[in-house]
Amino acid sequence: MSETTQDSADARDEQWPSKDSGGGTRKTVLYVLLGLMVVALGYDYLVARPAVNAAYDQVTEASMEANRKGVGFLSNTDVRELLGREPVQTFEDGRYQVEVYQWRGGLIVKPHKLYTVYMPNGGAWMFNRHAKFVYEASGVVNPDRPLVPVDDDEPPASYDEAEMSGGGGGGGPGAGGPDGERDAPQRPEAEGPDAEEAPAAEPAESDSPARPELESESTE
Repeated sequence: MSETTQDSADARDEQWPSKDSGGGTRKTVLYVLLGLMVVALGYDYLVARPAVNAAYDQVTEASMEANRKGVGFLSNTDVRELLGREPVQTFEDGRYQVEVYQWRGGLIVKPHKLYTVYMPNGGAWMFNRHAKFVYEASGVVNPDRPLVPVDDDEPPASYDEAEMSGGGGGGGPGAGGPDGERDAPQRPEAEGPDAEEAPAAEPAESDSPARPELESESTE
């Protein structure tokens, strides 16, 4: 019985090291993966993104320089030579052509991109705008809309001119004269200038009573 117990204890002692070695292996793998993630994030934010930002700034400076000269323009060929690489993708956005430049990020499945947009000019492609990391369609950046909004409730300009010129031709009641003033109502000619100030006619007076003096004389 004692030998059986001793054998069981020896068997357990032999199994423990194997369990510890398995747990150590898993921990090592986890530490390695964690270290790779840290390196990938460091490369993404310290190398890949700054490279895209630098390329974006280079294109901006080249475009401003071309505008200052006023001769020629910045073409897609010039941008390729400036960046020292070829676009990985080209597609059309309406009348524009978009070229995509790519930089490998820390995460292999998520590269960083620079988008350069061109418009046709004399058989070539002239630089129009650029974007980094995320592209927005031209319809969102430059929506098609009229330059001057039209208000249907606003009267035409001819109406305003007619009012400013004194009503134009044709006169209805109260139409303005050539000086833009309304004609005052005319008074009848029979009335003189002081007709408005003359007092109204008084009603006919009844026969006044006889004076006492007259009555006394008549009685005498």
